[in-house]
Amino acid sequence: MTSILKKSFLMALACICIGTYGVVEAQGAMDAQTKVSGPLEMSVEAAVPGVVMPSPVHVFTTVEAASEYIGFRPQMPKLLPVGFNIQSIITIEKDILQVVYVYEPGIDPYVNKAGGALIFYRTSTKLKGDISDDHKIHKIVETESVDGTKVTFKGGKKMVYLASWMKDGQNHSLEFQRPVTRDMAKAIIRNIIEEKSHTK
Repeated sequence: MTSILKKSFLMALACICIGTYGVVEAQGAMDAQTKVSGPLEMSVEAAVPGVVMPSPVHVFTTVEAASEYIGFRPQMPKLLPVGFNIQSIITIEKDILQVVYVYEPGIDPYVNKAGGALIFYRTSTKLKGDISDDHKIHKIVETESVDGTKVTFKGGKKMVYLASWMKDGQNHSLEFQRPVTRDMAKAIIRNIIEEKSHTK
């Protein structure tokens, strides 16, 4: 009888050890998945060695080429603060077109103090809701009409970090790395139009 109890005890102890080992391994695997699912710029490691995962991000040198790839002609900003020029053009999963504008100081450095600042513009015809990559909690979120279009502004009382809206079937977001006045954001939004040919 004693030997049966000893065997049962040893078997139970072995099961506990194996169970604990399994839980630790599962947690490690979960951590690995969390680390892989980072920013879009990061490469995704394939589950099977030697298999290359296709990237959801495609880089273009012109808006024209990106619009042909994504399948719609985007409405684009025609007015930006002085000194901002296109830095990069990408598409994400053929769902979003993103154009990043960067401030490059000109001859007169006093015209714009936003050295190195970025503006992220995104548009989509497939996705609804907020298509920006902004996950911050803003003090003020207000919706206001800009030339008949409902625009949601996020930021502070006077300054805007993010604007989002729908117009003519296109979903838009405009994110400012350094905030601009709401009047400046409205002026940019009023001048986001579709044109026959886009150039970089």
